Amino acid sequence: MFDIKIEKLGSEGDGIGRHDGKPVFVANTLPGETVRAEGELPRPELIEVLNPSDHRRVPACPYAATCGNCTFQHGADSLILDWKRREVAYAFANAGLEVPVEPTFATPQSARRRVTFTAKRAADANADHAVQFGYKQRSSDQLVDIASCTILLPELEAEIPQLRDLCKTLLRGNEEIQLAINACDNGLDLEFHLPQPPNEAMTSGFVHAMAKLPYLRGSIDGDVVIEKEKPLIRFGRADVAIPPGGFLQAVAEAELEMARLVCKHLNGRKRVVDLFCGSGTFALRLAERSRVHGVELEAAALAALQSASSVDGLKSITSETRDLHELPLTPAELKPFDGLCLDPPRAGAEQQCAAIAKSNIRAVAYVSCNPVSLARDSKLLIDGGYTLEQVTPIDQFVHSPHIEVVALFSKKPSKAARSIFR
Repeated sequence: MFDIKIEKLGSEGDGIGRHDGKPVFVANTLPGETVRAEGELPRPELIEVLNPSDHRRVPACPYAATCGNCTFQHGADSLILDWKRREVAYAFANAGLEVPVEPTFATPQSARRRVTFTAKRAADANADHAVQFGYKQRSSDQLVDIASCTILLPELEAEIPQLRDLCKTLLRGNEEIQLAINACDNGLDLEFHLPQPPNEAMTSGFVHAMAKLPYLRGSIDGDVVIEKEKPLIRFGRADVAIPPGGFLQAVAEAELEMARLVCKHLNGRKRVVDLFCGSGTFALRLAERSRVHGVELEAAALAALQSASSVDGLKSITSETRDLHELPLTPAELKPFDGLCLDPPRAGAEQQCAAIAKSNIRAVAYVSCNPVSLARDSKLLIDGGYTLEQVTPIDQFVHSPHIEVVALFSKKPSKAARSIFR
């Protein structure tokens, strides 16, 4: 057992101090605190906070000490928001870019509309529930059984008992299953992931149980098993029937702020290409003022986008199915566009940004869920003549170290490019 002075927060949200001259990472601690810890280095277990920070607070969630879904329930919001801003600046600095970063945009505490739970049969016959339902402990395979979750929309949190019971129909033996939920504008959309396909009896039991519950759709590994009503999400003026497992930003307020930044930056552009466009989070909003071409690998997402694009008041939206990691758009293919939006996965879009850097697209809006890959890709754009206008962190995942970022770039077009858009 030993005492440690916590100096700062690391990239995963752990407090970092030093013991015998070596860095030590202690979960649930804050900068400036002196704590007592024991266990295997470099990640010992916190035993006691000897000198608590003024920013320490009592977690609102009863599972905060064990659940791996949140990291910062013990820290004041102001501290965490500033830490996220500095983490973004640090990522850019590591890429050789010193850039000003806007204050982190805060989202509500109980606003998550997209979530994934894990479920399995309880091994203990005396357990409170026949089914364990919740999240994994951090760095562990242990499942934390929950009855509430303070980060969720209240109407989603209220469904936890019913969702737990529904999982019984698809559990067998010691298997674990995952349940991904989208809280859509008209109700809940459920997508189950099983280690092996369900048998006929399981499917029948699942359909029978779903028929009694107020959920819109139940899918298993991408296949719709029961659908009472299309799950709808509104993007701008359009209602989109998202496909099973369709991507949805986790918090509506975060999505609206991202869209506001993107649309404001690309306002006035005549032709916009939206890369990794999904079902149209940005494309359908951009089409209120610009012609849009969406590019996405998932054909079902593009079908949902095209189906929603006929709403009155939108300019034309075209689309193509394409793997932008394997086959990025070339500078020649980018030539017809004067605006670009991209929202890639965590790995970023290195090859695509190398091509964008060689283009004359005037305005680029990059939405990222990984500041490190964003900073790397930003350097490619800047080296290609783009100016980084603004970097804004979005605290979409409250109490977690995950950070969304919107970066806005501009480039003065060549004479040839100017003539295209006259």
